[in-house]
Amino acid sequence: MKSQKKIKIIHFVSGLQNGGVEQVLTNYTCLLNRNCPVDQLIVYQHLPDKDRLKNLMLAGNRTKKIPSKSKNLILNLIETFKIIHDEKPDIVHAHMNLLNFVPLLVAKILGVKVRICHSHISQDNIKLKFLVPIFKKLNIYSANHLVACGLEAGKYMFKDRKFQIIYNAIFQDSFKFSQEKRNEMREKFNLASDTIVLGHIGRLTKQKNQIFLIDVFNFYKEKVNENSKLFIIGAGEEQSPVLNKIYESKFKNDIFYINKTLCPMNFYNLFDFFLLPSLYEGMPIVGIEAQTTGLYTLFSNHIDKSAKISNQSQAVFLSLDEGPTVWANAIKHSRPRQRSNFVEPNNKYNIYFEYIKLFNYYKTCLDEVS
Repeated sequence: MKSQKKIKIIHFVSGLQNGGVEQVLTNYTCLLNRNCPVDQLIVYQHLPDKDRLKNLMLAGNRTKKIPSKSKNLILNLIETFKIIHDEKPDIVHAHMNLLNFVPLLVAKILGVKVRICHSHISQDNIKLKFLVPIFKKLNIYSANHLVACGLEAGKYMFKDRKFQIIYNAIFQDSFKFSQEKRNEMREKFNLASDTIVLGHIGRLTKQKNQIFLIDVFNFYKEKVNENSKLFIIGAGEEQSPVLNKIYESKFKNDIFYINKTLCPMNFYNLFDFFLLPSLYEGMPIVGIEAQTTGLYTLFSNHIDKSAKISNQSQAVFLSLDEGPTVWANAIKHSRPRQRSNFVEPNNKYNIYFEYIKLFNYYKTCLDEVS
């Protein structure tokens, strides 16, 4: 492979925070750069998370920050045009969901052979709903290859058009349950072995719905099991409302808020249940990680049902409309198995299999236009 001409790829993302898209990009580009003839550039907007940026660079990527569309659309387009013109990529791969068309239109004008529109969401994520069908049409017009993280994300963005699924694969071996680490983490936070811990990892945004999560815990703590704790890990634009909600809770001393972690696996070991009450998702990578550790996982019914990664994983989908009672009772009536006996899920979420499929997909796309 190393003697082959390198495929030059530019990935466009909205920002580099601690979100799922960024983690998926880190996972795939790490192995692609290490084992395949590729040259990858990550173009992003907004102030990045320093650790995320560092990890992408350590993975072998070049990175470039450009002005955000929201602050200066004209300058954003100028910089996008300049980068694509100067780099002359073989592939432009856009990960900006409904706004994928922005770099893809520029790429089309400049004659880039392969233009990939990647959908990471399964519901609208912008306030001006009348723009959604317009943006979807622009995405399809500007791209010549359509990709999604799951079936629902693909149907949402592309309807009945053909698309390729690229799974949000992870390094599965890094997410195997460890009783030793569980004991260590319990001791660190002074938690008894029989204390039930509800956990959540995700950016603090309206999409992730952490306010509802706190309501679930308040009900569970008061009505179901007083010997329980809640951990919320993440940062984002909704940090102040979430912290205010915690402060107002009469169980605030039982809620642990942690701004960021570089080792989520430690907390997956600590938790007994993982909750993701999102208003919408494509394919949440934290849900994949949590199930891989053997955690009993509760998803909202707005999440793609294929987020349950295998028949062996313990995952349920619950309504948000019926309120926190349903979620608390689901936890009450669950019977999680011994996590040490968890069966590893199938290989569609194993990054060592999936990165090769992505590289072959890139090659196939280029072969079609050569």
